[in-house]
Amino acid sequence: MLFQAHRGVCTENPENTMPAFIAAIEQGYEVIEMDVSVTKDMQFVLLHDDELNRTARLKNGNEIPDRIKIRDITYTEALEYDYGISFSKKFKGTEIPLFEDAIKLAEKHGVKIKIDNKHRRFSPEEKAAFTEFLKPYQNTACLTCFDADEIKEFYTVFPDMHFHYDGPVTDDILQQLSTYLPKDRLTVWLPLESPATSWVQVRFADKDLSDKVKKYANLGLWILCTASQLKEAERLGADIIETTGCVKPEVHINTIADMHTHSLYSHDSNCCFDDMLCAQKAKGTKIYAVTDHFDTESFEDYDIFSPIKKACETARTISNKDEENTLVLSGIEISEGFWFPEQLQKAMTLADYDVVIGSVHLVRYKELTYAYAKIDFSKLDKDTVHQYIDAYFDDVIALTETTDFDILAHLTCPLRYIEGKYNIGIDISLYEKKIEKILQTIIKKGIALEVNTSSYDTMGLIPSEDILKKYYDMGGCLITLGSDAHIAQDASRHFDKAIETIKKIGFANVLYYKNRKAYQITI
Repeated sequence: MLFQAHRGVCTENPENTMPAFIAAIEQGYEVIEMDVSVTKDMQFVLLHDDELNRTARLKNGNEIPDRIKIRDITYTEALEYDYGISFSKKFKGTEIPLFEDAIKLAEKHGVKIKIDNKHRRFSPEEKAAFTEFLKPYQNTACLTCFDADEIKEFYTVFPDMHFHYDGPVTDDILQQLSTYLPKDRLTVWLPLESPATSWVQVRFADKDLSDKVKKYANLGLWILCTASQLKEAERLGADIIETTGCVKPEVHINTIADMHTHSLYSHDSNCCFDDMLCAQKAKGTKIYAVTDHFDTESFEDYDIFSPIKKACETARTISNKDEENTLVLSGIEISEGFWFPEQLQKAMTLADYDVVIGSVHLVRYKELTYAYAKIDFSKLDKDTVHQYIDAYFDDVIALTETTDFDILAHLTCPLRYIEGKYNIGIDISLYEKKIEKILQTIIKKGIALEVNTSSYDTMGLIPSEDILKKYYDMGGCLITLGSDAHIAQDASRHFDKAIETIKKIGFANVLYYKNRKAYQITI
């Protein structure tokens, strides 16, 4: 079964951009689906909508005030907008791609491109220019057509091309298509019933229709969002499936990655790099990140910048020298960065991070604005505790909405102390709407959710299995494992329990980050 990335891997990247296409190649997708549009000066670019406004922004990040159609502006004018920053600040400066650049990238890496059927909106002049451009790329590009007669027309021009059909499927149409193309040169697409395809008006895939398609063509199913849907696609006999990135090819099977550890460069750890490396190896961990604390609010109290820089330098040195090729990644755990934007910006320039973790360790609540690890919650009345937790979620919302980071660390972490240390029972459902808002934001922005195992012995995973299930049900698919180890013996601790839990929920992959790009590990 082939895996096709819908508009590239857009779970972690802005859709129809070079970062999304590069991610698809690096994550092992064999086919990339993309949407070709045309500018006023007849340049073929990649954009799904007729207008720029949904995915593009002004260079300063603000929304474009006027409605702008791509065919009403030149390519040079299209370059005046930013096509990444609306997704995440780390993609600031992303330009609208030329189709030529994308197809050359795919050709270089032996990946196929499936061109969506929006070319049927082209004028005769545009269609002629597009057809002429495609002639050298018949072994890389595949055209999608909504009409069987259109496939017949294109087949005479592109005798060596593989074609895709995504229109209504009937016995007559299948037989008609088979007179134009042999089975191995044709893929017929059916929608798999799911929330992602609820809007379609053609028949959903079932066993009977899938079997009919396979008599005449390869069977494609779209758009898959979960591992259970992948099993259904296998049952129906799919030859290729399309996904936004929620479903990923199997790679790095049984590899362990610990994306959250600390060293002696954190204020609350004395762990030597060599000790952590040995401990991770003993656990069978092949990949781990050193993500020392950057407690932004402490910038006036002591030097919070030099330790991070030294930690990143040391991590890279350790990784380069390790003869067994353990991948030691350099990162940073930034807390309360949104309180002090200037200090946050300075922190982001200290090193070329592999991963940036966002966290909340202090809460803006009355006189209790200091680390919640140091608060004696047993001395607070229940109403105050609940108000404190409510304020915590407000700060996490602010963090996710304003800050550039890759992984949200230990969501609900105050419960580590409130419940785990002081045995104060909390009804977490009281904060359901705020938790859902946080999860919606990180899903939209392609931020991963950390499964933190540091408190497993006292209160289980952070966040809880219920919250992880909610994240999954909302469409979340980006998960990392973090031991939050401050001492070597806690390296990758209880990861077996965490993996068991997330597999039961339905997750099929966890992620690690290198150069701030996500790579999957099949669990």
